[in-house]
Amino acid sequence: MKKRNILLNSALFALAVFSLVSCNKESIKVSTHELWFPIEASVQDITITANCPWSIKIDDDADWYTIRESYDTTVFTSNGSMTYSAIETTKIVTSGRGDMTLSILVDPLEGVPNRASSFTITSANGHIQVQVRVLQNTNDPTELQSITNMIFGVSNAAHWNTDYYGEVVEDSYQYFEFNPNDTTTGYLFYFLDDGMGIQKDSHADSTVYYLYTYEFDPFNRILHIEFETVSDTISEIYNAPVLCATEEVFRIMHEYRPNFWERFDMKKIGNFTPQQKAILKRKAKKRDGHEPILIF
Repeated sequence: MKKRNILLNSALFALAVFSLVSCNKESIKVSTHELWFPIEASVQDITITANCPWSIKIDDDADWYTIRESYDTTVFTSNGSMTYSAIETTKIVTSGRGDMTLSILVDPLEGVPNRASSFTITSANGHIQVQVRVLQNTNDPTELQSITNMIFGVSNAAHWNTDYYGEVVEDSYQYFEFNPNDTTTGYLFYFLDDGMGIQKDSHADSTVYYLYTYEFDPFNRILHIEFETVSDTISEIYNAPVLCATEEVFRIMHEYRPNFWERFDMKKIGNFTPQQKAILKRKAKKRDGHEPILIF
């Protein structure tokens, strides 16, 4: 009997040690610890790699985004807004087991300049906790402090009218997409190293280079642009709010004339040499004035 108890105790001890070792070997990893979102409704994916069950807890005050299991992350954009009809059938995630790809769906930003929250992924036994930050219109860690010597190509643009109350006139909204790397038809912005810039407009039958001076304030998120015009009596000046400023997405919105707005996204497509700079300056000319930055 005593021998049996010794064997039983030994088995229980071995099981406890095994459980402790197994617990210590549990792992939860995420593809990113920080998700940055623009002011528009949008969606991003995050991948969880785990060898154990886990659960998710969202901050109590974070009612502006949801987390769903990602079966189909296709989204549709219409008039500048985003719908989630393609993933309505996916379930809201509170827990999972093992590897999983999740979609974080963020509502449009309204009423506040920015917001931040987080959610925590916790293993079933509570020994592992991984926090993921969710940021909307806050300063991205890779935000540009300078745009000197960079070439940006426009990837998409929109323009619209607003009414007396500042609301978008729906029938006026137009959206355009471009290939930012296309030098034959599209728009390029060259930010030179002396506060001077050149905008290149390329179309099927013509290419024009326009001179401007610029000053980028990353702290107040303003891009100040002054185009050189053919007449001293005409000024073409923009103080464009910078909604996002990274090398991947440089999103600017500005008012061209009363109640007429433009918003466009640019992607960094490279840098240029002093030789290229000299060629650009030779080709550049002044604008006629009273034109938007982008002409559609």
